[in-house]
Amino acid sequence: MSDMKVRHLSESWEMMLYCKEVLGATELQKIFSRGHTQINRYCMNPKFEDSQRNPLDRLRTLFEMMARQGEHELVRAALNYLAAPHGSRVQPLAEAVPDKDTIEEECLDDFPELVELDRLINMRKHPDVVRRQAEQVIREIEETCTLYDKLWNKE
Repeated sequence: MSDMKVRHLSESWEMMLYCKEVLGATELQKIFSRGHTQINRYCMNPKFEDSQRNPLDRLRTLFEMMARQGEHELVRAALNYLAAPHGSRVQPLAEAVPDKDTIEEECLDDFPELVELDRLINMRKHPDVVRRQAEQVIREIEETCTLYDKLWNKE
């Protein structure tokens, strides 16, 4: 299947079906420890009675539930874990929302996150842990810049 066609896949069952076409049902059976019939159910359009939620749907449900519980960092960590073999990372789409009233407070809010980043590096923590903290630093800086932009445009 061409990259162009892959870009048009939007449903999880379509993605699973494509994985089956590329890797074969036997390889998916090994990965998921499921029989051929179950693999076929994962790759079926849900409008058919025999279809079942596939692992992608189940992960999405898990991530949605964890996010509703406020566990956004855990969800980001899990998604980054899944994206790592592809050389990718996730990032929030929404613009950073400042959580302080003044630019001075926002600037001060950046500092503890940067100190924590340096502490993790000095402790030789796993690169994934350091990267997640770096992303937190970036989010704090984006909040500061967002507030600064608003103040600049008012002047």
